[in-house]
Amino acid sequence: MELDELNILIIEDEPDFVEEIMRRVSSLCREPAFTVAANAEIAAELLAENFFDLIFLDLKLPTANQSMDSDPQHGRDLLDLARAVAPGTPVFMLTGSSAEQFLPEMMALNHQVDIWGQGKALSLIGFQPKHRVNKLDALIRPYIAACDAVCDVEINTATDLDVRVARLVRIFTASVGGVYCDVRKLTGGLSGALVLKLLVRDSSGAKIHDSIAKIGSPEHIQDEVDRHDKYILRLEPSATPRKVAVLNHGAKDTSGVFYSLASASEFTGFSIVDKGANKVINAVKGCVQRWADAATQTRVPIQTIRRSFISDECFAKVRELVSHEWPEKFELNPVLVKWGCVHGDLHGMNILLSETLVPVLIDYGDVEEGALCRDPITFELSTFFHPDGPFKDSDWPNEEEALLWGQPEFSAENCPAEEFFNGCRVWSEAVAAGKRERAAVAYGYLVRQLKYPGCNALRVNQLLAGVKRLYDSA
Repeated sequence: MELDELNILIIEDEPDFVEEIMRRVSSLCREPAFTVAANAEIAAELLAENFFDLIFLDLKLPTANQSMDSDPQHGRDLLDLARAVAPGTPVFMLTGSSAEQFLPEMMALNHQVDIWGQGKALSLIGFQPKHRVNKLDALIRPYIAACDAVCDVEINTATDLDVRVARLVRIFTASVGGVYCDVRKLTGGLSGALVLKLLVRDSSGAKIHDSIAKIGSPEHIQDEVDRHDKYILRLEPSATPRKVAVLNHGAKDTSGVFYSLASASEFTGFSIVDKGANKVINAVKGCVQRWADAATQTRVPIQTIRRSFISDECFAKVRELVSHEWPEKFELNPVLVKWGCVHGDLHGMNILLSETLVPVLIDYGDVEEGALCRDPITFELSTFFHPDGPFKDSDWPNEEEALLWGQPEFSAENCPAEEFFNGCRVWSEAVAAGKRERAAVAYGYLVRQLKYPGCNALRVNQLLAGVKRLYDSA
């Protein structure tokens, strides 16, 4: 990819002052790309719809073209909008005497952060009196130098990356001393979460980081970080990558958490479905053994387990896709479960394998307390329903074979991966309180799939029949 541009928004209604800002920025920056808004209405649209690295904001603005209502309140409102839609983007306030009333409250919003991973804290809100524009160069020089250094990072990828995602990848790469990054998208599952695999190289071409990046809204990433710190740290260090960075700035409204892999390959949990499954299943089971050891037994309605997969509101929207009449009564039944910490979304792409098939678990957005057999059942059934699942388009199981789900006979006869399905069943049996827990968890997983476009509803209903049969057998 070519060098990225430094995207700059100038919100200013005086053409001469716009030209002055452009001249000063251009003298410090190699490839600036300028966008100008001369009134508050246009500025609001641009802030909401576009990506900028730096924003220059004159407080005293008209609301629209030809309007004669210039007022510093308009600029003050735009600052609030910028903080809402682009909280990670620095803003330089261009102030005059009429704006003095707002300075204390605007300064209270300011704090210093390492915006572009250059090891230097910069203010998210800068203040520049317009009558002292000759001092602007010194104020903006460190911002432009830092952002230019990030733009120098080269990204190699076959995936179209949103500019905000690309910014975060560049910031992380630069922050660890890299200049080049190979990026591969790991399908984050049907939830839409963006998970990337990064290989960072330095200026000599040496590999300095194998990393996993989880990208999303600041709230989503903070939730992931909180779950990691609360639950993942309980596991053996070798079971998960080491968290090395959380980036909340420089990419508008997008954040990322970055993990370092001790070793990496192209193998995932789906890679071993048809060969070597037992070794990997047992190793994954070992990764979460500490969670299993701390689990307790409790009794909950099946509805509680289903709600951990799909909310009442969402389930009501897809209920008509379930061809069976029994779910409402089924959900009222209480089941004995082993209740403890679970990964929550342990599909095959969230299990990364080294060349020697040593697993590490990634993506912690669904880690929580729940029924302990959720992880092995999710791993098993994801082979049918994950976009990269190896049996997504398979003719197996047919209606008769699906009735045997959860029993040893399911992985016999025509099963294309006997070792894998048998291994997942044995794992789930080992950690579940009984058949009814396994049936309740599989029920929750299956009905959740119906909310995703393109879901194979026929397969869901065939497997649901097997789930109910397993439950009734207990």
